Amino acid sequence: MSEAPTWYARRYNSVVARTRETDPDAEFHIRQIGAQNHASRLATIDYGDAFVLDLQDKGGIAMSGAIHDQALTAVFLWGEGTTFNGEKSEIPQLRIIGPGTEFSLEMPGRYRLMRIGLRGEALASLRMASASHSDRQHRLMPGVHQPRLAPGTEVELQQKLLRTAGFAEAAAQRGHDLRAALAVAASEAGTALAQVLTHAQWPPAPSLSSRERRDMVDATLAILEANPSSPVSVGAVCEVLNVGERTLERAFQECLGVSLRAYERERRLRGVHGLILAEGDRLSITDIAMSFSFWHLGRFAGAYAALFGCSPSETRRRIWESRPQDP
Repeated sequence: MSEAPTWYARRYNSVVARTRETDPDAEFHIRQIGAQNHASRLATIDYGDAFVLDLQDKGGIAMSGAIHDQALTAVFLWGEGTTFNGEKSEIPQLRIIGPGTEFSLEMPGRYRLMRIGLRGEALASLRMASASHSDRQHRLMPGVHQPRLAPGTEVELQQKLLRTAGFAEAAAQRGHDLRAALAVAASEAGTALAQVLTHAQWPPAPSLSSRERRDMVDATLAILEANPSSPVSVGAVCEVLNVGERTLERAFQECLGVSLRAYERERRLRGVHGLILAEGDRLSITDIAMSFSFWHLGRFAGAYAALFGCSPSETRRRIWESRPQDP
């Protein structure tokens, strides 16, 4: 666990101001839709293995992004005309967003979003619990899941999230040292979510033959081959193949031992590596990375180094500074 929680409560009067915030569990892109002025209030706590957020907003925005591969997020989202991955969100129903899931939101009016993310030891413990309940393992697979819960259970979880975010707002506004209360509230919220997921009723996963899974993976690989330098949306692939995200991810895990998102990212990283080998003497690392749609250069460099054992600039130096001189 970290020594102290980080928190803030802020108000924004533009989408531009909102986009300056970073998120420990997701990457996202925000743009304004409609002509209404944007205004929002946001309170967060990040402590150890839990990140809690409460957002109240008005004014149209659209948001797209993806949950990190090592995080799981639970969301209550509802508002005027709000859609989550194309589905209306008129009531605050709990959604579980598995690691690696892409998402898209459209929020043209007033809305509220409450969210809690689990990662680190909390997510590892949840994985261990899932291992002993094979019929529930899919809750940690990519995709948006809606387990069956008693309405009272959802209300209790909402209250935990609001209480946690309320401590963040009080700490930010009053300037008091509330770190102990913040830590307790965040830990309680994370524990509450883990308990909810452990005891929820999950719909059964569809059963496919090994041949069907292999055919599904081969069809996906053909789609990736047609888009060698651009990231391919998991949701778009599922729409083309008419399958669910969870089903496709299970097929990739069974056939290739890796998630589709991880496979697609590694494929583009290998493309970067090949271009460094071929044209690293005349192209910059930035140009090469962006040609394969890696826009966040810090994360790109880290992912490249994790895969190849050295940074992209070090790869270029080794390859091109050691080549024989032209006669």
